[in-house]
Amino acid sequence: MSAATATRFTVRPSRRIAAGTAPLAQGAYTHLLQQLLEGDLKPGDWLSVMDISAQLQCSRVPVMEALKRLDTEGFVEITPQVGCRVARPNAAEVQDFFELFAAVEGCVTGLAAARRTTADLPAFKALCRRIDLELKTAGPPAARDPRYRRANLEFHTMIHELARAPLACAVAAGMWDRSDFFIKVAFGSLYFGQHVRQAHLAIRRAIVSGDAQAAQAAISGQLCAVGRLVSERLAAMDQTPD
Repeated sequence: MSAATATRFTVRPSRRIAAGTAPLAQGAYTHLLQQLLEGDLKPGDWLSVMDISAQLQCSRVPVMEALKRLDTEGFVEITPQVGCRVARPNAAEVQDFFELFAAVEGCVTGLAAARRTTADLPAFKALCRRIDLELKTAGPPAARDPRYRRANLEFHTMIHELARAPLACAVAAGMWDRSDFFIKVAFGSLYFGQHVRQAHLAIRRAIVSGDAQAAQAAISGQLCAVGRLVSERLAAMDQTPD
């Protein structure tokens, strides 16, 4: 993948940086989040502040700030006097999360279909064509190719822009990383299965035609279905001895 493509696919539904976050702490947070979503970290893995500080060539303070933020968001668990480890998602709570996520993102996607203008369509169609071409060379599920995740986020980032609803989008944007975390924990990959491809095509058609109801139904149905699969997988994993 070219440098230009790599940069292009790092965008995602935007989330405001927490007020007062220092640059080093934000950098540590971004690095750790990427490792959680695209790296080899697994639930229960311990995170060493000293090792992370050495890797990032910074003091332990920004690393601790980043870990505290990730703990608040549910990605890691900090136990005083013990340490920090990658969180183990609860199957029932994950299903509840996806039901909420489906409702919020469905609202945003419906607004995008209703509010997109004729002038918006060429850029939207061009993005869809570019993503299709990029994913033709992406790896299989076992490869854990991050291009699937990044392409999906770029697709939904443009949808958020078309919705022209900053407050609603801010709520939905904060759920994407957590959704990806749950999927990666459950399946080890964010590969586009057939159900995702079909949902994307339905969303594209609905936005192009301006059909808000169809757009909302497509993304909501997809996310609810994914939530059920992830929850079932996590429940099965809980019953499997380590």
